[in-house]
Amino acid sequence: MVKVSNNHIHDDLAFLALSKLPLKSLTRFRCVSKLWSLLFQNPYFMTMFRTNFLSKDHSYNNDTLLLFHHIVLDNHIYQPMLYSLFAENFENRVKLDWPNSFLEDACYFFIYGCVNSILCIERNLDERVTLWNPSTKEVKDIHSSRFTYEFFHWDHLFCLHGFGYDHVTNDYKVIRHITLLPQDGGIWKGVRLHPTSWEIYCLKEDSWRKVDAVDISANYHTDVGVRVYMDEMCHWWGQSETRDEVYLVSFDLSSEVFVKTYIPSIMDDVDSGTMFRHLDVLNGSIGWILNYTETATLHISILGEIRVKESWTKLFIVGLLSCVEHPIGVGKKGNIFFRKKDDELVWFNLSTQRIEELGMKSAHSYGRIMIFKENLLPIRKINNWFFFFPLEV
Repeated sequence: MVKVSNNHIHDDLAFLALSKLPLKSLTRFRCVSKLWSLLFQNPYFMTMFRTNFLSKDHSYNNDTLLLFHHIVLDNHIYQPMLYSLFAENFENRVKLDWPNSFLEDACYFFIYGCVNSILCIERNLDERVTLWNPSTKEVKDIHSSRFTYEFFHWDHLFCLHGFGYDHVTNDYKVIRHITLLPQDGGIWKGVRLHPTSWEIYCLKEDSWRKVDAVDISANYHTDVGVRVYMDEMCHWWGQSETRDEVYLVSFDLSSEVFVKTYIPSIMDDVDSGTMFRHLDVLNGSIGWILNYTETATLHISILGEIRVKESWTKLFIVGLLSCVEHPIGVGKKGNIFFRKKDDELVWFNLSTQRIEELGMKSAHSYGRIMIFKENLLPIRKINNWFFFFPLEV
């Protein structure tokens, strides 16, 4: 009797300790015993793990605020807007002014990353890439690569996939994919006389260069929410040519190597009907967020370890309103922001499972929420001073 009681107490204490571990460590400890291998099937343990996951206070959220980029329709003209959001329910907001150079031509532009207060922005009109620090108003336009001049008789299809910081070289980098297509309409015929390629921009060198890649999917989905930066790696989701297999692509900014992490089919049912995917950083982990609109259910999974398919863990399955559609970002405490069918914006509290209106609309089916940390250093000098003034993202 005593032995059984001691074992029972020991298991309870073990579950309590294990529930506070990062998913990567927890996944590796599953081989310790049969009981531990079934942890993710144990409702009691999963309740503790979810509670601890949502309550974690991550240091990268200190002294940060939210940026909201969206598009409004004004006098039949689409206008890009940028706001900073404050207060517990985001009722306080300040409109930020774009640099004058952004407004010279009527065009859309999308924010593809926010690192150390620097925004990486691409204009859809001329596919120009720009780095901008809203805190200092400094703008750094990135010139076109030599690759485009070498093939100026071809149409270039660019797709920016990531922006981040390489701590090894103390440098900011941009990674993008290029497809060359003949100007005689071959784009519609699927003609490609030159292979697609990847190129990377380094701020220190102020230049682009090619990057080797084998069998890596480029995601041309217009939603920039399918791309995210964390831990010196840029991530996006890819699909096989037959679209029956989904995986996470990760690009290491230091080694400049591409890595695939396959996503279990039970996590991403491609035959489920209307589904909105969103990739983001959720409380310090790569989060895979799926909203199934036909069943009005939200499925949230997190990744324990890059390259390890089995380390994906589905944490939440919750009911949403049927009118809630596309996830547009994640806040500092795991709050998830959505666009509704009528373009109204709402946010969902994972802890309370309540939906609150943001009191804003986003036209043209676009909107994005980002975590922003103010930095007053010049863009170029951040590289030289980063060692002495470390900034967490």
